[in-house]
Amino acid sequence: MLDDLVRQLTQELEMDPIPPLEKGHYRILLSGEIKVDVMQLPHAFLFKSVICTPPNKNKELFYSNLMQANLFAQGTRGASIGLDADANLLTLSLELSYTSSYTVFKEKLEDFVSVLEFWRTEAVKL
Repeated sequence: MLDDLVRQLTQELEMDPIPPLEKGHYRILLSGEIKVDVMQLPHAFLFKSVICTPPNKNKELFYSNLMQANLFAQGTRGASIGLDADANLLTLSLELSYTSSYTVFKEKLEDFVSVLEFWRTEAVKL
């Protein structure tokens, strides 16, 4: 199913076909430095991307803003901001029902990228 959604997305955006990194795992390269990993889980799709390295300046304020954004997903449009396993990179993740239509898949991906770009901008503002 994910294969079909990615194929439809690349056709609509007039992109070259994207080969899977492994079964059920694609990396979609969008404008600029936007890379979104899309993975098929047993009952969901997962969007995941790196936001940035946490800023050193005003770190407490930035993390406070992130926690507030994560609260009820009010500043993330349903996604979650976290840290990678080494706590070196901020990540953004979103689970999407595997029964989602292509339209929902594309809209959620657009929202996901908007949130990603917003938090990248916020990180350099401080």
